Amino acid sequence: MIEVSDALVDSEVITDASEEMILRDKFLMVLIKQKKYQRCDENYISKQIDALKTANNAENLCATYLLDKNTSECDGIEEKFGVIVLTVSNINNRRFIFKGDGFSLDKKTRYGLRYLTFKEKMSHPCNSMIIIDPYLLIKRELDAKSGSVKYPGIENNLESLLDAMLPSQLSVDFHLTVISCLEKHDEIKKVYEKVKKCLRRIRKELPVKLNLVYISTGYDHNIESFHSRHVLSNTFAIDSEDGLDLFDNNGYLTKNNPSVSVVFPRMFGDARQDMTKYYNWIGSVKKYVNEFPQFVYGNYDEGNNRLFDLVE
Repeated sequence: MIEVSDALVDSEVITDASEEMILRDKFLMVLIKQKKYQRCDENYISKQIDALKTANNAENLCATYLLDKNTSECDGIEEKFGVIVLTVSNINNRRFIFKGDGFSLDKKTRYGLRYLTFKEKMSHPCNSMIIIDPYLLIKRELDAKSGSVKYPGIENNLESLLDAMLPSQLSVDFHLTVISCLEKHDEIKKVYEKVKKCLRRIRKELPVKLNLVYISTGYDHNIESFHSRHVLSNTFAIDSEDGLDLFDNNGYLTKNNPSVSVVFPRMFGDARQDMTKYYNWIGSVKKYVNEFPQFVYGNYDEGNNRLFDLVE
C-alpha cells in the first residue's frame, strides 16, 4: 500500500474529477491538495486535451491528468500524447508510479534482449526525453571486414534502451536529446545519422525531433551533471550509476552487477527524493545548448526539447 506521506506532487494536476470520485481513493485525496492543483469542468478539460494535438508548451504536455473518464478513454489519451492520466478505475494498476521501480543485473547472466529484457519496468507514457551519459557514444570500432566504423554504444545499448522506453506512436512529435562525448567533434553528424537510422528501424511510426549534443571528456565542460548517467522524461527518470553502456554485443554485462532505478520524480518525493536534482539536470542541459550551439546537431532550431520549458 502507498504511504500517503510519500505523495508529494510537483507537477501541475489538471482535472475534471468530482468530489465524489476523489473521495473514493486515499491517494487521490492527497493528490488534489498539492499547490499546483487546477480544478476545471468537463468542457475545459476537453479543450485542454484537444489542445495537446498542437501544443508545444510544457503546461499541457508535462501535466498530470486526473480524469473522471473510463479506463479505455484514459489509456487512449496516454497513448496519443505521452502524458500520465489517472482515474479511480485505473489507480490501483498505477501504484508503481508513486513508488518507482528498478532492477539489478547479474554479471553471470546473458541478456540477449539487453534493455528490452526489462521493458515492463521501463516503458511508461512519455513524449520527451533527455539521455545523459558521457561514455555511451565515445567508443568506436573499425570493422576489419567492411572497413566501416561501428559505435557499440548505439548498437549494443542505445538501440535497446530506446526500444524499451519510447512509445510506439504519438499524435505529437517526440522530443529526444542525447548527450555524450565523442572521440572527435567532427563525428557528430555521422553519429547523429546512425541514431536516426536506429530510430527508423525501431520506431517507424513515431515522429522524433532528435538533438545530439557533444560534450568534452572529463570535466572540461564544468557541468557536474553531465558526469552522472540519467534518462529524464516528462513522466519518469532513470538513474544508473554504472552508466548506460551496460551490455556487450553478446548481451553480457560490461560492469559488475549494476543496478538501475526507475523513479517518477514529478509524482512523489521526500527529504531524499525531490525535484531539485531533476530540474538541475534539465537546467544544465538547457544552459549548455544555449551557450554552445556549435556542439548541438539536429532539430534544435526547429524547437527545443519541451523539457526545457520546465526550467528558466
